[in-house]
Amino acid sequence: MPVIAVENLKYRYPNTESLALDGLSFTVEKGEFIGIVGENGAGKSTLSQALIGLVPQFYKGAYGGRVLIEDLPAETTPISELCCKVGLVFQNPFNQLSGAKDNVYEEVAFGMQNLGVPREEMHRRAEEALKLLDIWQYRDRNPFDLSGGQMQRVAIASVLVMNPDILVLDEPSANLDPASRRTLISLLRQFTHTKIIATHDLDMVMDLCTRCIVMKDGSILADAPVPDIFADRSLLEEARLEQPLSYLLMRQERQRNNSGAS
Repeated sequence: MPVIAVENLKYRYPNTESLALDGLSFTVEKGEFIGIVGENGAGKSTLSQALIGLVPQFYKGAYGGRVLIEDLPAETTPISELCCKVGLVFQNPFNQLSGAKDNVYEEVAFGMQNLGVPREEMHRRAEEALKLLDIWQYRDRNPFDLSGGQMQRVAIASVLVMNPDILVLDEPSANLDPASRRTLISLLRQFTHTKIIATHDLDMVMDLCTRCIVMKDGSILADAPVPDIFADRSLLEEARLEQPLSYLLMRQERQRNNSGAS
């Protein structure tokens, strides 16, 4: 049984006329690592927010179809309940951090406090997440005094401590320098969660994901294994995307190997 089922999902933001999401249908199986790609305005972030119920519960607007997270309807299940099933990491860590806590440790533990997690369990989870993300040494620092990459790791830690089965990351590499991006990729490889990345970073999708959903104007253009997506130049052209450098290098290497073998 899929852990996510999206069925004919349609959504329009308040005071707008066009659909931000227009008839999306797909499923996600446990353990999959999926990339969602498309140009600005394709609907990637809106879809990410629909997977945790922020659309429509927070943003309101017109909503049709349904999103099921392990059989829970995302449009009506309280977000406090959904966030224990699926965790969303926003593009900008400033939007993730509460601002209510003065240090990294308390910021990471904040969500658990709101859910009444027992103190011993809360401390165990927070320490484990901070050490996994290599920010334990910053536990007494104000999160807003950290670098962008460090702040993003704090944001990810604040999601991980909720013990979700599914991680959704919206443009996770958008504000990172090359070193922080490499660290993020390494971390994502370690996580055993079901993972969905909505991103412009096609090289990250090529490096990490096994399946890719291509979006345009709120609709799904294609849903296929990553190599098939990036091999289809006409599809990418329709989506106004380019073949990622990592795919081109892989293809060149294969061509050289085939030439050598012959």
